[in-house]
Amino acid sequence: MRVTLFIMFMLLLMVSFGQGKYSVSVISQDQPKEFFTKSFAYKEKVKDSAQAVQEARDLILKLRTAGYAACSVDSAIADTVRAILYIYVGEKVDNIILKNGNVDDKLLGDAGVKYFVTSGKAIKMTDAEVVKDKLLQQCENTGYPFASVRLDSFGRSGMAFTARVFLDKHELIRFDTIHILGKTHIKKAFLKSYLGIKPGKPYNETVVKRITQRLAELQFLQAIQPRTVEFLNGKAKVNLFVKEKKSSQFDFLLGLLPGASGQKVLVTGDVTLHLLSPFGLGEDIYLQWQKLQPQTQTLDIKLSYPYLLGLPLGLSAKFNLYKADTSYVDVNGDYGLQYQLAGSDYLRASLKQKITIITSVDTSYIIQNRALPPDIDLMSNDFALEYFTQRLDYRFNPTSGYTLTVNGAVGIRNIRENSGITGLYDEVTGGNFSFLYDSIKLKTIEFSLGLTVEKYWKLAARHTIKTNFDGKYFYAPNIFQNEMYRLGGINSLRGFDDQSIFTPYYAMGNVEYRFLLSKNSFFGAFFNAALVQNSVTRKGFDYPYGFGVSAAIETKAGIFGITYAMGTQLGNKFTFNSAKIHFGYVNYF
Repeated sequence: MRVTLFIMFMLLLMVSFGQGKYSVSVISQDQPKEFFTKSFAYKEKVKDSAQAVQEARDLILKLRTAGYAACSVDSAIADTVRAILYIYVGEKVDNIILKNGNVDDKLLGDAGVKYFVTSGKAIKMTDAEVVKDKLLQQCENTGYPFASVRLDSFGRSGMAFTARVFLDKHELIRFDTIHILGKTHIKKAFLKSYLGIKPGKPYNETVVKRITQRLAELQFLQAIQPRTVEFLNGKAKVNLFVKEKKSSQFDFLLGLLPGASGQKVLVTGDVTLHLLSPFGLGEDIYLQWQKLQPQTQTLDIKLSYPYLLGLPLGLSAKFNLYKADTSYVDVNGDYGLQYQLAGSDYLRASLKQKITIITSVDTSYIIQNRALPPDIDLMSNDFALEYFTQRLDYRFNPTSGYTLTVNGAVGIRNIRENSGITGLYDEVTGGNFSFLYDSIKLKTIEFSLGLTVEKYWKLAARHTIKTNFDGKYFYAPNIFQNEMYRLGGINSLRGFDDQSIFTPYYAMGNVEYRFLLSKNSFFGAFFNAALVQNSVTRKGFDYPYGFGVSAAIETKAGIFGITYAMGTQLGNKFTFNSAKIHFGYVNYF
C-alpha cells in the first residue's frame, strides 16, 4: 500500500496524547471536497490518532477498490488533536493490465495469480485487489507477516491502463514457541501439535488466526482472552491465555425393570468413567461397566493418545468384554491409528478382532432341532474405517449443533468347531453332531456399515429439540445370534429391556423435546422407534417403538436424572407393568 510509512509512524506516536476526540481532515489535490461526502465519506471525529491511521487506510482501500488505482497519501500534518491528510486520488480505472515488477515467479504460482500478472490481459480493478490480497496471504503464510504489495509505475497501453506489481517481503519470521498464561496442566507439547505451531518453521498467519477457533473446539480447555503474538529478532512467540474447563465425567445409572422368573423387579447398573486429557497431552480414557441382565455383564475400555511424536497421528485402542450369563463370552478388540482433525474430530483406521467362546452348549436345542445353536464359536478379523465430527455449542447439555459418525468394516469370519457339539452323541445315527458344521462354510467374508447422526435444534432460549438417527447393517452368510446388534435400554431404544432385541440390522430414530431449567438441567419428553428384523420369524421387519419422559436436575453434588419409558413391539399393547425406570447420577470434574 502506497502510504508514507513516516506519516503512519508519526500518527502512531501520538496515540498516548489523543485520548479525547481527534479530528481528521482530507484534502485532495485533484478532487473537490464534495468527493469525500458520499461514497468515500470518512469519520471526521475519531477517538485517537490510532483510529485516524485506520481511517486513512480504509479510505485508500475504498478508493482503490473503486478503481482509483494510483491513489495515495502524499503528505500529512498531525498534532495532538488533529490530522490533515493530503491525498492524491488520480484517474478512475475500470480495467488494468498487470505486469510483474519484482515478484518471484514461484511466489506468483503458489499464490495462484501468475496468469493475471503475466498474461498481458486487462482485468477489473476489483480483481487486481484480489491479486494483491492473495500475494499478501501467501507471504503471511510462508514467514513474511510484514510483507506489503503495491501497484506502481502506472502507464497506458492503447486504451488500457497498466501497472506493475511490486512486493516488499521484509524480514523472515519463524515460530519460536508458545507461552501459556493461565492455570492449566495441559502441556505445551500437545498445544503446539494441536495448534500447528512448530518452532523453527516459517510463521503462518492462517495458523495463528485459527487459534481462537481451535481452542474453542477443545473439550477440556478454553480461552479467557484473545491470543497475542510477540515479534522479536526474527522470531514469533504466541501467548495463550487459557484456563481449564470441566470435561471429565463419572456416571452412575440404576435401572428398575419388571422382573422375570419369579422376580418382581430386576435391578440393572451402569458405571462410566470418562477422563479427558488427565495427563495434559490430549489423551482420552473411557471405562464402562454394565450389568443389564441377570448374570450378564459388559466391560468397555477405550484409550486414545493423539499426536504421536508431534505428528497429527495418534494411537487408539478399544476393548470390549461381554459375558452373556453362562452361555458365551465375547472378546472384542479394535486397534488402530487415528488422524486428528479439528477439535475432537478424527479419521480412524483400525484392525478389529472378535472372538466368541461358547461356555455352555445348548445340547437340548441341538438334539431337538438337529441344527447348530443360535450362539456359536467364531473368530473374525476386519479392517475398519471410521470418521467422527462434532459441532455442539455445549457438550454436556447442547441446545444446538450436531455430531456425525460414519464407519465401515470388512474382513474374514472363521467359525470354529466346538467339541461340545462335535462330541455330542446322536441317538438317531449312532454317531455325533459334527455333521452340522458341514452345512455351512466355516470361513466367509463379512462386512458392516454404520451411520449415527445427532442434531439439536434450538427453538428459543429454553426450548430445544433433540433428534438422532442410528443405523447399522451387518452381513455374513448364516448370521448367528451372538453376532447380532443388541438394542434396548436407556442408551439405545428406550422403553425396552436393556440389550433385549437381537437384529443383524436396524434403523433407529429419536425425537425429544427439552425444556431447559439451567445449563445442565432439563425436563423432556421423547418418542423413539426402530426398524429391526422380526425376532420371531427371523424374516421381514418389526417396528418397536416407545415413549416417555425424562429429567436432569443439577445440584452441588452433581446431576441427578430420571427416565420413565414404555415400549411395545410385535403388535403387543402398552402396559404400565412393563414400564422402565432409570435413575442416573453424573459428576463433571
